[in-house]
Amino acid sequence: MKASIGDGQYKYLETSILSSSPEELIVKCMDIAILFAKKGLEKIRTSGESYATMDIAGVSDALIRSQKALALLMGSLNFEIGGELAHNLFRLYEWWHHELVMANMEKKATRIETVLPHMVTMRETWAEAVQKFRLERRQQRDASAVAGLSA
Repeated sequence: MKASIGDGQYKYLETSILSSSPEELIVKCMDIAILFAKKGLEKIRTSGESYATMDIAGVSDALIRSQKALALLMGSLNFEIGGELAHNLFRLYEWWHHELVMANMEKKATRIETVLPHMVTMRETWAEAVQKFRLERRQQRDASAVAGLSA
């Protein structure tokens, strides 16, 4: 039996996404990519990589969802503004995507195990950068408000 999202959960998810800033959406896409890569890995591991006992459709569904999140990240990059950094991120996301495609085709855990730690580290880095960005933006607003009051 496939778990489905309830109306309340869907509304919560929709509101969460619609109210997120662009930088928060990056972290959410990373969360989705990691979550579904882990689900695919778990399904492969529980079968002992045996096709006879493997939930092939479940593995495929999970890894495709992870790939879609990575494709969103690749599509969100602005190469004009981001320059070399954007190009480097694209290559990194592309490598992860490729490894997940190959893991899906081969049904091998090792490809997922190779990229997953990198994905987790990058997600933590993005989350930290978003926090710092928010703090700096808040400090700038506060400084502007104080300057406005003293004028």
